[in-house]
Amino acid sequence: MLLPVLFAALIGLTSPIPGATIDSAVDDRALFQRLEASTSALAEKGDNILKHDTRLEQCKRPTTSGLRLPSRQNSPLSGEEIYRRAAQASVIIAKAYKCEKCTKWHNTLASGFAISPEGIIATNHHVAAGTTGEAMGVMTFDGKFHQVLEVLAADQAHDVALLRIDAKDLPFLPLRDDAPAGSPIRCFSNPANTYGCISEGIITRYFHMNEAERNGAIFMQTTADYARGSSGGAILDDCGNAVGMVASTAPVFTSAPVHTPATKDAKPFTPSQQMVRHNCATARAILDLTRQK
Repeated sequence: MLLPVLFAALIGLTSPIPGATIDSAVDDRALFQRLEASTSALAEKGDNILKHDTRLEQCKRPTTSGLRLPSRQNSPLSGEEIYRRAAQASVIIAKAYKCEKCTKWHNTLASGFAISPEGIIATNHHVAAGTTGEAMGVMTFDGKFHQVLEVLAADQAHDVALLRIDAKDLPFLPLRDDAPAGSPIRCFSNPANTYGCISEGIITRYFHMNEAERNGAIFMQTTADYARGSSGGAILDDCGNAVGMVASTAPVFTSAPVHTPATKDAKPFTPSQQMVRHNCATARAILDLTRQK
């Protein structure tokens, strides 16, 4: 376990955080273009360590061992400090691929966050195991690009995975696996090519997800907002611990009326969205990837 003093030292980096202040306003277009160019160049050269088929094979690993994970933090933080810590520990994940319509490289984008200073990144199984992608890389808050070297472990049912990059002394988020429903939380992610968005809410409940590929796995629901590109984003408590991770959304619409008037003046019924369920993987599912079964 790492001492709290070391944790504070690792987090207390001085590099400006894009988007954190008016003086460090982020240029989303430039930032994401730089990441995509780096991942595409890696794929074009073909010298990336983690090849497509190897990545998919490694996603079958149920656990990994030998990781040293930090202890959870117990002191409440200000919103400003939570943003700072979340931003420094979070990464943008890109995978470069080619479509059938042109010769250019394209990129899929997602989120993730470090759980250890030794280059261990948590993200979703559906991010790590996506069938497209010849090269995979991440960008940290300071603009540094790292290719993904390995998928250490992954769990499709709980939608979690651990990646390894060649980096030391990364800022990280400790994991906490016992936050109860009703707890205030914040979500830090990169929705729709928008870097470093934070939203707040509460944990609304834990539930068994009964979709075929989930097989009853336990997930967390929250009211914190997020959108596409947020997959793998951290869900944090008020002490800066990661209690979960963005996984999916499930919008709820009004139902169509049973009887529709069959007249020429009748207007077609259009269901309206009533709410969005925000489904998140749990920190316990991430921790389970590090435990031998």
